[in-house]
Amino acid sequence: MRLPTLLASVATVALCGISKPAFAQNEVAAESGTGLEEIVVTAQRREESLQRAAIAVSAVTGNTLTQQSITQATDISRLVPALQIAPASALTQIYLRGVGTFGANAFAEQGVAFNLDGIYLSRPAAPAALFYDLERLEVLKGPQGTLYGRNATGGAINLITTKPKIGETSGFVTGEYGNYNAVKSSGAINVPVSDIAAFRLSGQYVNRDGFYNDGYDDEKTAAVRGQFRLDTGDKFDMNIMLDYGHVGGKGSGGTFVPLLAGKRRLGPSDPAVIAAYVSQAPTPPVPQVRARDDGYQDNSYYGAVLTANVDLGFAKLTVIPAWRKTDLDFVGYASSFLIDVTEVSDQLSLEARLANQSDKLKWVLGAYYFTEDTTANQRYDQGSNGTRILSDLQTRSYAVFGEATYSVSDRFRLTGGLRYTSDNKQQVTEAHTLPFVGFVPPAFPNFTPIILDLRTDALSDVNFNKSTWKAGIEFDAADRSLLYATVATGFKSGILYSALGNNFSAPERMTAYTIGSKNRFLDNTLQLNVEAFYWDYKDQQISHLAPVQVATTPGGPIFGPVFKTENAGSAAIYGVETELLWQPSRADLLSINLQYLHTKYDDLRYQAYSVTGPAPVIGCAVSPTTLLGASPAARVYDVNCSGQPLVNAPKWVVNAGYDHTFDLGEKGKLVAGIDTRIESSRFLSIDFLDVSSQGSYMMSNARLTYETASGKMSITAFVNNLENELVFSNSLQSPAKAGVFYSQIRPPRTYGVRGTFKF
Repeated sequence: MRLPTLLASVATVALCGISKPAFAQNEVAAESGTGLEEIVVTAQRREESLQRAAIAVSAVTGNTLTQQSITQATDISRLVPALQIAPASALTQIYLRGVGTFGANAFAEQGVAFNLDGIYLSRPAAPAALFYDLERLEVLKGPQGTLYGRNATGGAINLITTKPKIGETSGFVTGEYGNYNAVKSSGAINVPVSDIAAFRLSGQYVNRDGFYNDGYDDEKTAAVRGQFRLDTGDKFDMNIMLDYGHVGGKGSGGTFVPLLAGKRRLGPSDPAVIAAYVSQAPTPPVPQVRARDDGYQDNSYYGAVLTANVDLGFAKLTVIPAWRKTDLDFVGYASSFLIDVTEVSDQLSLEARLANQSDKLKWVLGAYYFTEDTTANQRYDQGSNGTRILSDLQTRSYAVFGEATYSVSDRFRLTGGLRYTSDNKQQVTEAHTLPFVGFVPPAFPNFTPIILDLRTDALSDVNFNKSTWKAGIEFDAADRSLLYATVATGFKSGILYSALGNNFSAPERMTAYTIGSKNRFLDNTLQLNVEAFYWDYKDQQISHLAPVQVATTPGGPIFGPVFKTENAGSAAIYGVETELLWQPSRADLLSINLQYLHTKYDDLRYQAYSVTGPAPVIGCAVSPTTLLGASPAARVYDVNCSGQPLVNAPKWVVNAGYDHTFDLGEKGKLVAGIDTRIESSRFLSIDFLDVSSQGSYMMSNARLTYETASGKMSITAFVNNLENELVFSNSLQSPAKAGVFYSQIRPPRTYGVRGTFKF
């Protein structure tokens, strides 16, 4: 099914869907009996109905996030078919339709932008301690190269907090208890300060035991957010937000894949897992790293942002200065080896926009400045090889952008946008490659290992400049039917790594073609949205353990293993996504969201490093090279995986749900709900092996809620992952032991009770 067929299919659906108007959010059931409710989104930097937004965007309300017990970024994978989100130690890896980053160190940046109230969060660890007191979650699919720009190749995730309400004293408290001794609570209080000002204070506390038997994969989060809003009612309003979050506990876990038979969750420090790992070649006396149960997280997050709007008459001026700090300190063994990291990142950003809209023209012009300073001390130890990296990283970026939509007629509109981005990246890095090269003679009986220390001083000062653009058309086929088509481009800045000589990747680029239709039928009770897309993906950045030059000798350059980001050539991505929401009666709501996705690497070639010599176990063509490794046994191999699909890109995903409301009159109501996610298989890494893949699965959730007639009190009993499916979220081949894979796992069956009181 190539692009012309996809576009024709969408056009057919759209033309068949000419009906009456309604513009609504695909997650919300109406309670008024007048049909599906409208939801307002700000995905295009202006308030508009989701059904009137001529872009591919899904939205999830704050109520839905609470109902689904969403308290961290990795939880939202089950809500949006296009998303796959996985933990990587204290980091978060986001993939959207196969576009994302496997990055797991201080150099990494996301390929899907994550934004909090319009503020871009640069660090992969930053989407933490944020999921409470939210208005909604928006997922923009495809490159956002004009209004967002920075590192939004695959799309953007926007988290929108609930703002203070002027003239209202209100709030809520939610408490939840479940298995694994899960205690979750959140709350907010809204207090008017005057007729034109209000204050809102909200917070979250989560404490849950680990899903692995040694305590790993736990969740311990505490967070607080304060907001002050001032609105003069005529020409000026502003919102100030301060927030702090802390994530503790032992952190994510991973385990040796063959030991998961019977759905046992044996953690990395379990004796059986250690024994299985050590038994794989190379075995003792070659140095081994044995996972312990002393892993921990001590990660803090800070933020401050001012959003000010001034009516200048001819346009509205929006100015958003923001500061974010990420302070990481964690130790873990989720990938079979020791990871010990301390990292501090400070980012400052300033965005200024002028915007206006009339019957004929909607436009926005803006400028953006971003700066980030990161210091990191990273240690990775696999026993027979180790790496220590001390880095001072700097990023300076600025952009200017504009986008306009012109109404040619009452029903036909044209859109165009352009952005210019300039990034400067610098590094001063001291890296130590620590290979095992043999034993102090005589080896027997003490077997004292010899560990070399190859120091690399990596310096970078490099610029990445790019113009990205968007063009689109919109047509109101009927009052409640919108047709749209867009061509948009995006890019992700080059990524640094520690090496002599060339030590950065080229930017990645994407051109995306989209045609879609948004429709309402049957007196505003049936919603059908369809999107077809074709993405031309160039120079995708892939991150993996790869050979880089760490020393120079008379015999030639010496190569050592570093987690490197390099470019993967080209890929083609296309598919169709359909969203259906039907309210056959006031008491019933049915939702179905289906995505078909085809991905293929036209060109994917890279080099793999073997610490001990044997060829890495990869489901692609592998051939040896003559490059010199950091130890006598080490070898470097060429790998060709052209023709393989992208990772974390299942061909089929279906999300379906049904809610039924039992009206109890003056006694309130009961709401019973069930939803499920069905996925076809997907590869988890560029090793392209069955052992590092996730097979097809079905995972369902159920809940029963009683709510009083006033709506002020409710209590919910819930079960998530009814099937108790064992689903992998991530996988990594051991750098020291070819063919040994450790995988991370999504949550098992969880259940509990949740109560909410509103005032």
